[in-house]
Amino acid sequence: MATRGTATRTKLVDTAIRLVGELGYAKTTTRAIAQAAGVAEGTLYRHFPDKATLFVEAIMRQNQHVVDWIDGLPARAGTATVAANLTDCLTQLAGLRADILPLELALLTDPELARVAPPAGALPGPPGRLAEYLRAEQELGRLRPDVDPEHGAVVLLSMLFGMAMSPPLPPDVPATLPSMAEAVDMVLRGLQPPDA
Repeated sequence: MATRGTATRTKLVDTAIRLVGELGYAKTTTRAIAQAAGVAEGTLYRHFPDKATLFVEAIMRQNQHVVDWIDGLPARAGTATVAANLTDCLTQLAGLRADILPLELALLTDPELARVAPPAGALPGPPGRLAEYLRAEQELGRLRPDVDPEHGAVVLLSMLFGMAMSPPLPPDVPATLPSMAEAVDMVLRGLQPPDA
């Protein structure tokens, strides 16, 4: 039974990936996913509480190498520098932007997706790993003790996605946006203790 359930869940995710690629997030309905996967729409909801959760799982599956890297981020606390670790983290997460940004825009425009509230409590997935990393660095005294790690993670991710939303510059035009390392440096000046 579990194997069949796992196979159905995998089929739903694979179908969602294919349909989103063909139609985009806004036009990919749960009914269309279920029909294309050969299951009832109710079956989809037995595996996923909502369409957004299905889409996020599809994105994470397509980017498993990034998810694996981010899962190891908290263990990097105390290694290298905070700036180097955060630059590496945001550079890894920047690879997700081609998949995440269209979903973020769909969350703003699709009524079904807009109704989905983020879970209460700790941040899930990669944002949660980033918050765990910040907390671990805080415990080592490498970040200010009065900064909330969850808020720090949200600020860093907001910066990342803000940079990603900027239109790409032609190769012959000098970049006016800060590099990832420069952007991390700007944020860290507000996070690190004064003597760091």
